[in-house]
Amino acid sequence: MLTTAEPWKTPVGDYEITFKTRHAASTEDGIHWYIPNFLAFYQRPGAIGRIGFHQIPWDEKTKKLAQPVDTLGMPGYSSHGCPRLAPQDSKALYSFAHEGTKVKVR
Repeated sequence: MLTTAEPWKTPVGDYEITFKTRHAASTEDGIHWYIPNFLAFYQRPGAIGRIGFHQIPWDEKTKKLAQPVDTLGMPGYSSHGCPRLAPQDSKALYSFAHEGTKVKVR
């Protein structure tokens, strides 16, 4: 599964899924993002938000994706640390993983 994420924003380590939700949201850079199929595995120090796998978010106001699906895995796009997934991949991972599923960041 191709992802977009910044490796320096999520430390290398062994983690596990701590919670999952089909419908998450976040406000970053003044935009309210809808974040489907969220699987949290890391708590950013000093932050409220968590890092987790999820579908590419979209702006709830404009319905515009944070990045085109065909750009996953390519340079030029960055998240705030979360691995972004294509819609079908985020659904598959959400169905597969459960709280306690091991995650390795390398």
